[in-house]
Amino acid sequence: MTESTVVALATPLPQPSALAIIRVSGPLTEALVARFFVPKNPGPLKPWRLRRGNWHDVEGLVDDITLVFYRAPQSYTGEDMCEIFCHGNPVFCDQIIGNLVDAGAERAQPGEFTRRALLEGRMGLLEAEALHELVTAKTRFQADLIRQQHSSPLVKALQQHVQTILGIQAHIEATIDYGEEDIDALQRPLMLQQLSSMLDDLKQLKKTASFALGMKRGFRVLLAGAPNVGKSTLFNALLDRERAIVSEWPGTTRDYLAEEVEINGLPVVLIDTAGLRETEDMIEAEGIRRVTHLFGEVDLVLVLVDPEHGIPSLPPPEVLPSERLLIVANKSDVSQATGADLAISARDGRGLSQLEAQIVLRLSSAVTGQSAYLINQRQEDVVAQAITLLQHAIQDTSDGHGEEILSSYLNQLRQQLGELTGETTVEDLLDRMFASFCLGK
Repeated sequence: MTESTVVALATPLPQPSALAIIRVSGPLTEALVARFFVPKNPGPLKPWRLRRGNWHDVEGLVDDITLVFYRAPQSYTGEDMCEIFCHGNPVFCDQIIGNLVDAGAERAQPGEFTRRALLEGRMGLLEAEALHELVTAKTRFQADLIRQQHSSPLVKALQQHVQTILGIQAHIEATIDYGEEDIDALQRPLMLQQLSSMLDDLKQLKKTASFALGMKRGFRVLLAGAPNVGKSTLFNALLDRERAIVSEWPGTTRDYLAEEVEINGLPVVLIDTAGLRETEDMIEAEGIRRVTHLFGEVDLVLVLVDPEHGIPSLPPPEVLPSERLLIVANKSDVSQATGADLAISARDGRGLSQLEAQIVLRLSSAVTGQSAYLINQRQEDVVAQAITLLQHAIQDTSDGHGEEILSSYLNQLRQQLGELTGETTVEDLLDRMFASFCLGK
């Protein structure tokens, strides 16, 4: 348990509001609050009960407040804690916090309350990270996915892998202890099967990190195709407002436009590009060059075709794999183009709802059917390192190297998985993680 008592505002300011919440946590919470709180109905503070009263300092009345006192360990932080509900005037909030600091409390650092909850065992590292992502979620879709992580499906999946590693290490230790020269011929293929299955799981898990990144910065969807195929019309239709210039003249869009839009709960950065064609116009040619460069950087390329324009020349699959490519036939109100994944009419809106559903399906494929997934860069980095260690372990097992080398890799692998869940987390990692939290959380 920490020795200090901390205080911070838990609601956003400085704009005035009807109410504000001030959090206090630590061993001196009850004593510090009691110095300034005068309840309407006299009596000691009782845990988990809402009390109304006045906040007084040496100069007199500060504010009419209510508060709730929580007794350790049944609080958010696992410590004695109090939440003070005052009027949302910054003057009152500063005065109450200042009173508590003058009396012996410390101003909380970003993420201080959640950090204490983590250290007191009230939540795990993955839950703390999920809470931070939930607070900053941009859409309902993202929030719903993050809430699933509070039940710790990732922890359960990783614990199964740790048990597998321990089982393999137990057999290796027995081999060494009993003086056998090598892992027996029957056991080695089983180990390889177990390690390979674990590698497949971790690789699939790593893919989910791209979805988390897309949810934060917006999934980049590129509209490509020949000039005058209807890209700008579709761009405006998906935005539900006119942003791109729609013209019958080819080459109207000479660079590219980018706008944020929410499609069925997913944040999308929609990019309208120059038409792909041979041209002697230097400005238009530069726009086309930029488009081809974007093919390998975006999350989804939506290629528009119509009865007059087929599929343009596209990058090879290693640059633009099929799962990031969607062929859409436009102008279906006029006639049908062939070879497309679906048909729409950007002009009259025909098929747009089906197109939006397909966009979401392609972008969320990494988490479809997944109960556990990664939600930030730290988690992706740890899993990437675990994958590298596992690949070395599989290679050494296949090559018949000594058991000590394999056991060393497996020890490092357990360390990595423990860092992911917080079981082997070092202090500087917590410093980096909680620095991005808001005050009062």
